[in-house]
Amino acid sequence: MKVVKTVSDALKMIDSYDGPPEEFFLSVSEELLDPVGINMAIIADRILSRNWEPNGFEQQLGFRIYRYKAWD
Repeated sequence: MKVVKTVSDALKMIDSYDGPPEEFFLSVSEELLDPVGINMAIIADRILSRNWEPNGFEQQLGFRIYRYKAWD
């Protein structure tokens, strides 16, 4: 599992994924979790543009694994 450390890497992973959102996992380094939340807002905007919505996350040592589902 690749842990993304830049917003651009996360956006590339989202854009290049071809499959159901329930099978997509985005592992985000804690380095991207800025206090204001701008980095995750940019990532969430791209997720929403694919008609996906967040479906929870799992905290790991140094990163989070985000899950998604189809828009209800």
